[in-house]
Amino acid sequence: MDYKTIFIVHPTKGDRIHLAKFIKHEKFTVMTFTALVDCYKRIGIINPDLIILSLRRDNSELLQLQAIKDKHKKMNYIILTTPETPEVNLVALKESGFTSIHKANSNEKVRELVIEMLAPDGLAPRTETPHPVPHGFIPTPTATN
Repeated sequence: MDYKTIFIVHPTKGDRIHLAKFIKHEKFTVMTFTALVDCYKRIGIINPDLIILSLRRDNSELLQLQAIKDKHKKMNYIILTTPETPEVNLVALKESGFTSIHKANSNEKVRELVIEMLAPDGLAPRTETPHPVPHGFIPTPTATN
């Protein structure tokens, strides 16, 4: 598994950071944004493997999402919904050109979809690096004269 890049678009800073910490892994590079427009400005510099979009109460993000260029519709998307957000019609989005778009209603479901989409064989185990000072090692003072 190579390194994967994930963009998280969420309007609330605390929730953005919480979601990033929830899905973090040493093989994932996670970048967060407050608006979808900011996310698309960075796509020329860094190409994401996945974009996670958290919807607000209004419908503006869905309208912006439908208005993006066709080359961006080929990326993987996860739409994070809450009880306050309007219902998302995935069929209409797929008909408008999106090839891989999914809906999740919790952070757990987002993590499950991230692993399913970016690491279908499962995540590699985290590598443990030994501490530079061995456990139980106490240096003895040397006498100087």
